Formats: sequence, C-alpha cells, structure tokens
Amino acid sequence: MSKQKPFPEYRRKLGPGWWLSNGHFTQYMIREWTSFFVAVFSLIYIYELYLFATGAKDSALALMRNPGIIAFNVLALLFTLYHAFTWFYLIGKVQPIRMGKTTSKPWQALLVNIVLLLIIFYAVIQILVLR
Repeated sequence: MSKQKPFPEYRRKLGPGWWLSNGHFTQYMIREWTSFFVAVFSLIYIYELYLFATGAKDSALALMRNPGIIAFNVLALLFTLYHAFTWFYLIGKVQPIRMGKTTSKPWQALLVNIVLLLIIFYAVIQILVLR
C-alpha cells in the first residue's frame, strides 16, 4: 500500500520579493525589520550603561559622540516610531471599542496612543530635567 495523499498539496512558488506585491504584506515586513534596529539599539544602549557602570565614562561619552552611532540612533528612532505607530493603528483594528451604536475606528486608537505617548514623553523629560 502506498501512503499517497488523496489530494496533493498545492504550494505556490514565492520569490524573494513576494511581500512587495501587496501593501499590507509590505507594511508588515517593514514593521518586522524595524524590530531588528530596535534590538541593536538596545544592545548599544546596554553597552553604554555597562561602560558608565564600570567607570569608563570617557569611553561611553566617546561612543555616544561617534557620528556613526548618532546616525544610527536617528535611524533607530525613525524605525521605532514607525513600528509604534503601525502597532497603535493595529490596536484599533484588532480591538475596536463599542460606544453605543458606533464602533471606534483604527485612526482613533492611533490618535489616543500618540497622545498618551506624548504625555509619557513629557513626564519623563520633566523628571529628568528636575533632577
């Protein structure tokens, strides 16, 4: 007896740029790649904290003043904002809020989360400046 399946599985061959043909897939893949930059930024930040903790303040400051690190930090900030804003928008799609007969839209969740992010950002800056 052969163990042949009654219906063969059909698998479409996908090329390396398969995700570029659909806007939703493109946005998803870009969001996934941005997490790589967030992870690298976190590792660099942890290394800087390690330098400060071990007393190598000059080395840590030299690393922070490096033009390559500054450029990477700006790029990581832009990718982090893209990552956050697309997730904020998805929150509104995944978990809409019912208010009477109406349901919230994804852009409303995005707006609420951006406002909360700005409030938290302002509070952190105030805490750091007052110290």
